Amino acid sequence: MWKLTSDGVVVRKYLKSIIYVGLIVVGIFFLAGLGSFLYLYWYVNVHEIKIADGQTQVVVEAEAGTTARDLVDQAIKAGMPLNPEIASRAFTYYGADKDIKQGRYRLESNWTLKHFIDHIASGDVLKGRYTIVEGTRTNNFLDRIQSDEDFKKQPKMSPEEVMEQVGAPGVFPEGQFAAATYTFNQGAKVLSTLQQAYHEQQKRLERAWKNRDPDIAVKNSYELLILASIIEKETGNKDDRELISSVFNNRLKKGMLLQTDPTVIYGIENFQGKILKSHLKTDHPYNTYLHAGLPPTPIAIPGEAAIEAAAHPAKTDYLYFVAMADGSGKSHFSTTLKEHNEAVRKYLRSQGK
Repeated sequence: MWKLTSDGVVVRKYLKSIIYVGLIVVGIFFLAGLGSFLYLYWYVNVHEIKIADGQTQVVVEAEAGTTARDLVDQAIKAGMPLNPEIASRAFTYYGADKDIKQGRYRLESNWTLKHFIDHIASGDVLKGRYTIVEGTRTNNFLDRIQSDEDFKKQPKMSPEEVMEQVGAPGVFPEGQFAAATYTFNQGAKVLSTLQQAYHEQQKRLERAWKNRDPDIAVKNSYELLILASIIEKETGNKDDRELISSVFNNRLKKGMLLQTDPTVIYGIENFQGKILKSHLKTDHPYNTYLHAGLPPTPIAIPGEAAIEAAAHPAKTDYLYFVAMADGSGKSHFSTTLKEHNEAVRKYLRSQGK
């Protein structure tokens, strides 16, 4: 049998010391790792991020090629006190750093980092809404929509450039976009909505022309659009659309002058809001008091109802109408000039006009 010498006792004690130290070191690393894990878990899943300066929310924007780190940096710059390394690695850990949907994201104060990550991963971008109002001049609409801050900021296009970009180079832009409310992802390029509005108007026009009454006076879909724009500007009450359409339809068939003020106004540069007798005598292509037939182009953006009214006028013998000036927006319709003059005296001159 082996006998344990004094040297062996020393060796044994030495080995025990090494084991104890090793266990302590392992324990320290374990506790450190556990502490780091618990801290990271707390930082990502529990810790509520309070935005600086009392802000309740900030907005970050993802464009083509935007990374998770880019969004984290945007959030930090906007006032969210994030650790950029932890936040970026957390995106990667949760698989949310790939295929980030383009658009703007609203981040709320008191969210956790995990909430932030999940929100980006959901693709729940902010939505914008833009309404093209019936009767608006296209140049005014194009200027306003390109200034809307919900769209990506880009150099403004001229009306001619817009038409080229929507696939209709050389087409006069007036009336070519559909009056409607459009929803889009904030930060999107305005061209996408312009293309949508253009193609929607062409569909409306094509549908109306295909289903038109066979005996209407206009000869093609563009003339239908022109007439619809006049009806849009002349209609103060929706119930009058088909009646007003019938007046213009009857006049065109008889070769009568349309004599409609909105066309005259369209041809006046810097119109000041009140039409004068001198305006009616000013010669320009849109003066339907001097030139027979339709004006050369639409004069505004007609709504779908006005397009349908142009395609389906009421069956009447009316040749004249005058606004009743009673606040209803309705018009009085007449078949003869005598009746019309009496209506003018009743509804306009009695109002001091």
